[in-house]
Amino acid sequence: MGIIISTFGTLVGFGGGVFLVPVLIMFFQFPIELAIGTAMTALLPAALVSSIFNFREKSIDYVVASLLQFPAMLGTVIGAFLVAYTPVLQMQILFSIFVTVVGIYMLATYQHKQNRQRGMMYRLNRMPTSFIRKNHPKHLAYRLNGGLMAFFGLCTGTIAGLFGIGGGFLQTPIMIRAFKIPSQIAISTSLFILVVTSLSGISSHYWLGNIDWTKSMPLMLAFALGALLGKAIKGKDATTSQKSSEKLIGIGLMLAGISVMIHIILKYQF
Repeated sequence: MGIIISTFGTLVGFGGGVFLVPVLIMFFQFPIELAIGTAMTALLPAALVSSIFNFREKSIDYVVASLLQFPAMLGTVIGAFLVAYTPVLQMQILFSIFVTVVGIYMLATYQHKQNRQRGMMYRLNRMPTSFIRKNHPKHLAYRLNGGLMAFFGLCTGTIAGLFGIGGGFLQTPIMIRAFKIPSQIAISTSLFILVVTSLSGISSHYWLGNIDWTKSMPLMLAFALGALLGKAIKGKDATTSQKSSEKLIGIGLMLAGISVMIHIILKYQF
């Protein structure tokens, strides 16, 4: 099961934690805190393996990673404080529905040719603080708005802190659909961000006593193997990869929405 989740998480850039936690709780009777801590440990080797390959392929955008990750770290703190002042349960339910609908939309439109010179995001991306990123080894170029990307990073971090879930499964589709970053760059960058996120998460959960290494080690091995399998599957030409990646991300978002709903049911014991 761990290999399958990790393989899919590597293909879509989510890592797989949002899928693993409900599985550990439902099928293996993990307490919710231990399930989250175990998922964090499993994500680290998968993200490291993927990032080593992606580093060699020069497909990681470290500027994008910084613009998303640093505001996201602030956002998790904001989200944690907002828990005391917002109806979290109702917002979690709405959020899971929203993520599912976005997944369905991506599945319905992934074959449509995207017009890069129309729409609100195109105009926003050309406002002040915008710049062009070039990936010479991949012969790719794309325009970014640094301020807007930092804002999205803050939002994903706030969601993570507010709902107690990882925000990584939001970052990949935002990079692809909102900023038109090529999928191979977006997925590689998201997995690199996951290295930093999982390291900080492991540290926190270790001190809280939410990690049992005897249970984590087999999953860490399985996730590392899943990352290798995911990289092997992705070895296709760029055109096919772009469309298939968007299709898989749509499926991933649908599954993530369902996983969040299951997480809510288990957490609040409906």
